[in-house]
Amino acid sequence: MKMAIISDVHANFAALEAVLADIRRRAPDEIICLGDTVGYGPQPVECLSLVRQVCSVVLMGNHEHAILYGSEQFTPLAQTAIDWTARVLHNSGNLDYISSLVSDWRRDSLRFVHGSIRNPLLDYVREADTPWAFFYLVRTLQNEFKDFNICFVGHNHRAFLGTEIGYIFPHETGPVPQTKFHIGNEKVYVSVGSVGQPRDGDWRSSWVMFDGEEVEYHRVEYDRDKTIRLINQAGLPEFLAERLQYGN
Repeated sequence: MKMAIISDVHANFAALEAVLADIRRRAPDEIICLGDTVGYGPQPVECLSLVRQVCSVVLMGNHEHAILYGSEQFTPLAQTAIDWTARVLHNSGNLDYISSLVSDWRRDSLRFVHGSIRNPLLDYVREADTPWAFFYLVRTLQNEFKDFNICFVGHNHRAFLGTEIGYIFPHETGPVPQTKFHIGNEKVYVSVGSVGQPRDGDWRSSWVMFDGEEVEYHRVEYDRDKTIRLINQAGLPEFLAERLQYGN
């Protein structure tokens, strides 16, 4: 059974449409969304409507949670976007739907969360920048991945695998391009990246296909200029438009 996993659409409808077109060409059996369908971007209603139509599972992200319960933990810039999004969603009648979402879901030996095992809603899985941080990741994989082997995560907007032997980053260039990884019986975090606001230095949308044995990363170009124009027209912070140019 092939599943497409997307995350962090962030109300970027142009990116979502491009990713879904790419997914349809590859014909998975289902699509799963790991949350943060809204927030930052200019088209939250359109993105929620489309995700509800095409995804078999939709999780709650921290942006949906902030719309319902407050954004005090967010930066001032993010709070501005949350407040704007909350007004739009309230007027569209979508609050009941997002309040029904959960941030943690399981199927057999697979687990799907927005954040991490420690906190499925708010925690981040990050690449380690110190030996202790990597040790912490390995200890988590060994001690907390008890009845499942693979955990798919979003939230950090970056595409990589977190494994017991190190961090593995997909890449399309170099002498040996690699975007497909055999998982086997390994315990691994699969960070799927972001559809609507990548932050790994590549502006293209990211999504993952999983066929039960292999994880394959895909990057998709979309009409950035359209989303940037709509962000500016909505009066959202200019930085939210600028960062789409560079993927940071």
